[in-house]
Amino acid sequence: MQIKAILFDFDGTLANTVDLIVATFEHTCRTMLGTVPPRAAIVNTFGLPLGDAMLALSGREELVEQMRDVYREYNNKHHDEMIKPIACVQETLAALKEQGLKIAVVTSKKQPMVLRGISCLQLEQYIDAVIALEDTQQSKPHAEPMLAACAKLGVAPQECLCVGDSPFDLQSGRNAGARTVAVRYTAFAWEKIMEEGRPDYVIAQPQELLELVKRVGEI
Repeated sequence: MQIKAILFDFDGTLANTVDLIVATFEHTCRTMLGTVPPRAAIVNTFGLPLGDAMLALSGREELVEQMRDVYREYNNKHHDEMIKPIACVQETLAALKEQGLKIAVVTSKKQPMVLRGISCLQLEQYIDAVIALEDTQQSKPHAEPMLAACAKLGVAPQECLCVGDSPFDLQSGRNAGARTVAVRYTAFAWEKIMEEGRPDYVIAQPQELLELVKRVGEI
């Protein structure tokens, strides 16, 4: 079946925000808990809604709201200086658009922050739809965010590739009925991506999507 759209995660897939997110979690946990979790524990929460990540790291539901406030204050202050482009993302998105594909960003971030990130990296002109945390009742790994993106783009899930750097992205895409693509430049442990995400395809660099779209469309 011809591929008509690509559903991208944002953090870690289109934008290099690993250092920003880790630093923000470290600051939050140091401030609220007096301790800093291992980097791997923080990375394993990437892709989850912020409240779920806070609960996973703290184990204290009564602190989640305060932790969210601390996180957002620090992230808002340091976001623009710490967000970085991923090599060849802009060129790849431009080439996908030239081929007539539709592009959506599907994220567990809130709308204002993902739009800010897209603007910082000058990607607005390539993106047809954004599905953020507040746009759906359920979050990744549930299918609803990906299905919402498909509805907004006017395509069927089977006509999409879902591209992400976390198991939650891939699970959401698979649950929706899309074919899934893991990026090899993920901060996650690769074994976790393969075992829990079970991607249909793997790419080492964003530009490999161009050939993959052709190949999948010929199957």
